[in-house]
Amino acid sequence: EAWKYGERAYRYCQHDVGHALGALCVAGVANGWRVALLPLPSDGAVAGLLGVDRSDDFIDGEAEHPDLIAAVLTTPNSTIPDNIPEGFIDSVRASNWVGKANQLSLDRVDWTAISIAEEATLKPPTGSLRFPASATIGLQASQPMRPGRSAATIIRQRRSAVDMDGQTGLTRDIFLGMIARTLPNRTHAPWTGIDFPPRINLCLFVHRIDGLSPGLYVLMRDKARLDAFRAACHFQFAWEPVETSEMPLYALDFGDYREVAIQASCFQKIAGDGAFSLGMIADFSRTLEEEGAWAYRRLFWESGLIGQMLYLEAEAAGVRSTGIGCYFDDVVHKLLGIDLLDDAWQSLYHFTVGEAVDDDRLSTLPAYGHLPPERTSPDRSRI
Repeated sequence: EAWKYGERAYRYCQHDVGHALGALCVAGVANGWRVALLPLPSDGAVAGLLGVDRSDDFIDGEAEHPDLIAAVLTTPNSTIPDNIPEGFIDSVRASNWVGKANQLSLDRVDWTAISIAEEATLKPPTGSLRFPASATIGLQASQPMRPGRSAATIIRQRRSAVDMDGQTGLTRDIFLGMIARTLPNRTHAPWTGIDFPPRINLCLFVHRIDGLSPGLYVLMRDKARLDAFRAACHFQFAWEPVETSEMPLYALDFGDYREVAIQASCFQKIAGDGAFSLGMIADFSRTLEEEGAWAYRRLFWESGLIGQMLYLEAEAAGVRSTGIGCYFDDVVHKLLGIDLLDDAWQSLYHFTVGEAVDDDRLSTLPAYGHLPPERTSPDRSRI
C-alpha cells in the first residue's frame, strides 16, 4: 500500500480492515453464523495470537501489524467473549513458530507519517464500549423487490467501478433502501457483531435520484448528535427532513452539486458521474477523547464497514460503486461550514454509486476461479 499510495496508505489499510470485517460479518450471516469483533484485547495481545510480534522473522521495515480479532459464533445468540485469557496468549506466543517473511522489495521509502501514526494509535487493553440501545436506527425505509439472487452471487460479483456513465440514475426507493442499510441496526449485519457506538454520518451529494431533488443531504447515523452537528454547519442550511424516508435524513440545500463532489474527491469525475456520492463525516475529537487515540483507526474501520454495505447494496440494485480514498477534507468542511481549525468533525472517506462503464483494457476473472468448482458452488442464502 505504501509503495503505491505513500503516507495515505495508513488510512487506506484501516479502510480495508473495515471492508474485510464487513465482508466477514455478511458471510457469517449467509451461513447462519455471527462474526463479532472482540473490542477489549490490546494490539500486543492480538500480535501474540497471530505471531506477528516475532521481530527476528521479518525484514527490517517490513513488520506486520495486528489490527483486530473477531469471534465466529456458529450459534448466533451466543455471548460474545469479553476478552482472551492472558495465559492462553502467553502459551500461543511461546509456541514453536516457524518460517520467515519474504522480503517484499529491495527498495523502500520510509514514510515517516506512517510510523508516527502507528505509534500514536497503538491499542491498549480497553473496556467495553457497549453499543447503546438509543443508537440503533431501524431499517424503516421501503425496501424494493429485487431478483432472487443468492448472497454468494452478489458477494462474488462485487467489483469496484473504475468509471461511470454520468447518465443513469436510481429510483427513490432503491436509494433510500441502500442508505438505510448503512444505519446502525443491531438486527442486521454487519452491525450484529460491532459493539462500538456509531460515530460516522453521511454527507450525500444527490445527482440523479428519481423523485428526490438534486442537492446536498445529510444522513445522521448518530441521531443523538443532530443538534451538535447542525450547530457546527452553515446557519443557512434548510435541514428539511425527508419525511417519507422515515430515517434521520435531511436536505441541506438543493441544486447541482456534481462539480463540488468532483472537486472534493481530488477532481475525480466518477464522484459526479454516479447517481450519488458521499463523504463520511466522523464525530472525531469526541471519539478520541472518550475512547483514546487508537480509536482513530476504528473510525476508519466504521467507514469501511459502511462502504462494504454500499458495495453489496449497489450490486444487489444492478449498479456498481467504488470507494474514493483520495479527497480534500477541507473542501468538504468548508462546504458544510465546519471550522477548518477545529477537529471536532472530520471527513474520512468518500464513495460513489452509479452505472459502471467497463474498461476494455482490464480483464475480469470469476471470483475464486482458481479453486475447483465443487468449492465455489453458490449457496442458497439470501442477504
